[in-house]
Amino acid sequence: MVKTPIKVIVRTRPTVEFAYKNININENTGHIAINIPKSAEQGFVNHQQEDWGFTFDKVLQNASQEVVFDICGKELIHSALGGYSGTIMAYGQTGAGKTFTMMGSQIDYKYRGMMPRCISLLFQEIEARYEQQITVGVSYLEIYNEMMYDLLAGGDQNTGLAIQEDNNGYVQVKGLTIKKCQTEEDAIAQLFEGETNRTISEHKLNKASSRSHCVFTVHLEIRSRVESAEKVIISKLNLVDLAGSERTKKTGSEGRTLLEAQFINKSLSFLEQVVVALSEKQRDHIPYRQSKLTNLLKDSIGGNSKTVMIANIWPEKHQLEETISTLKFAQRMMKVTNESSIRVNLDPQVLIKKYEKEIKDLRQELAMHDTLANRGRIQYEPYTPEQQYKQQQIAQQFLNGELEDIDIDSLRQVKELFFQFRNLYRNLVKDLENKNYIPRTEKEPDVSKKKSDQVKPVESVGMEENKHGFGLGKARKDAKPTTNIENLVNIPKDEFKQVDDKAQQEIRKESQITEVNKESTIEKRIVNVDKQQAFTDFKNKEGSSINQQILENINQLKDKKDNIISLSETSNQLKKDIEIKKGIIAQKQLNKNQEEIAQGIIDEEEYQTLKELKELKKQLKQNQENIKSLKSEIIMIDQCINQSKQALVQKFEEHFLKKYGLTLQDINNPLVNQKEEDYSINDPSEQDDVDQDALAYIRAKNKVTQLQKARKQEKMHK
Repeated sequence: MVKTPIKVIVRTRPTVEFAYKNININENTGHIAINIPKSAEQGFVNHQQEDWGFTFDKVLQNASQEVVFDICGKELIHSALGGYSGTIMAYGQTGAGKTFTMMGSQIDYKYRGMMPRCISLLFQEIEARYEQQITVGVSYLEIYNEMMYDLLAGGDQNTGLAIQEDNNGYVQVKGLTIKKCQTEEDAIAQLFEGETNRTISEHKLNKASSRSHCVFTVHLEIRSRVESAEKVIISKLNLVDLAGSERTKKTGSEGRTLLEAQFINKSLSFLEQVVVALSEKQRDHIPYRQSKLTNLLKDSIGGNSKTVMIANIWPEKHQLEETISTLKFAQRMMKVTNESSIRVNLDPQVLIKKYEKEIKDLRQELAMHDTLANRGRIQYEPYTPEQQYKQQQIAQQFLNGELEDIDIDSLRQVKELFFQFRNLYRNLVKDLENKNYIPRTEKEPDVSKKKSDQVKPVESVGMEENKHGFGLGKARKDAKPTTNIENLVNIPKDEFKQVDDKAQQEIRKESQITEVNKESTIEKRIVNVDKQQAFTDFKNKEGSSINQQILENINQLKDKKDNIISLSETSNQLKKDIEIKKGIIAQKQLNKNQEEIAQGIIDEEEYQTLKELKELKKQLKQNQENIKSLKSEIIMIDQCINQSKQALVQKFEEHFLKKYGLTLQDINNPLVNQKEEDYSINDPSEQDDVDQDALAYIRAKNKVTQLQKARKQEKMHK
């Protein structure tokens, strides 16, 4: 058992209205300092607190989705495959970016969130672990207005859902659908399917606000192909998207939205009470059962799990109070310590088969031992009724003196004879008692006492009923709104998107071209100038350094693209080799019998093939990383080329104005809007193929979209 404190990561929402005067963030030390000056309206005597300081495990400011996943998610994926359960939860005020952090945007693959990235890495690791047999299942649960909904079962309220603990104290949801997934695409499709059934609404601070707590769980069963097959390691990974705490005065919530906000704030208050109770060392009772959310997260907070909490904050001046509240809760969460351990179960079916095989082997060994000892064929099966009667006659004859000796051939016969002796004795005592031949004494055992006369233990009454939390209020039948496919994606605001400034930079550069308007009464001089020749002369003389830099960058760009073509060909060959190895393994699996498959037995040849397959996948992954790195370098070089071209045109205009007294616009020079004709590279590799890692994500998204369209058409026809 390993004691691990809950890890807290703070992520700031990117915003152009960052409160620099009030918030100071040090990413290196993980420290956040907040200052709110005292208000003059409070009078001369004012005890309002001005300064707050918080320190966390990590603070991420303007961080990308990939950076957040590398820090928060990768370690827990490896721990889950090692047998330790894990939890990643997003907490914060409404509009701070919790759903974007966990789910991301489904419009652009690079903005995908923690959930799809965890699924992708999980299946990559599973493919690399050829010595293990790993079964993956997923479930998606929503807690809306203190009622539970199974999002993988259509999102309808399921009265059969109940939170309970198993015999070992682990929390589980009775009646929750767990879908088995063979591939990454299957798991992501289930994730998208659940997202379509989530409950979202609009208010002033967020156009697509989550109105419920959602828990996406990945269930893992890990069996070894090398060691004993009956040993099963059970672990799970909870990905929790909590609904945002909100102030109704700011959100303007009313009606149904106001009722939802009340339930959200109440459940988050109960969550804070649990965290406070766990942070107090001498606290005996932890109020997990106050709400369904705290009861469900019992393993994650103070239980058997490695937990990471992402505290999302909105660092603007008018959101300072909510930011301080979020940071206070996050600081309390750091005081909670979990005790992580590996959960190992034994598969009963595999155990039964194992024991049957052991019994069969032991019987064969005994038979061989009897043969070597010249004892003949001895049976070790239980006696039949006919054989028991025969042994009873032998015992009776021995007691009557008709037999002087009994031939013993096995231990089984000895036990059976003793059993028959005891029965004969009991029958004799019973007959004598009925005829009153033997007086009863206190020391003699009361063998005639019937079992029915014995005192039975009184069953206890007043047992406490096993309850599963309690509901807060009663919701109407229309309390859960229907969601359309158009409301599927919780698209964050523009601050969370990485904007491509390339086009905007070109517009700004062009707008900065100096327009010279001479306020003289002298008319502009019209000069007959060969503009293209002037630009060529300028590149060879005054602008030769910039021109040389452009040419060098173009050569580097061409080399990088040639390398990508070479690596792509290598990757294609590796993929073909991987498919061949997979075919060999699949053929070997078909040739195995059921017993070998159940026990996970592999021979030396199959083991060597699996080892070669792992090495090929490792090489393919390295190739893809190299291609990805080269693509990033190509983007940087391309940006440098564009910037150099703009600088060259700007320098040429200054030179042209100084030499001829004219601007390029005065003579309608095409160089201002010059394309990349002089520096273009005709390379077929400029159109990059779709990233192979994104194929499963895209296919799953298209699959769910088509399914939703089909459902809409079916409803329209009805």
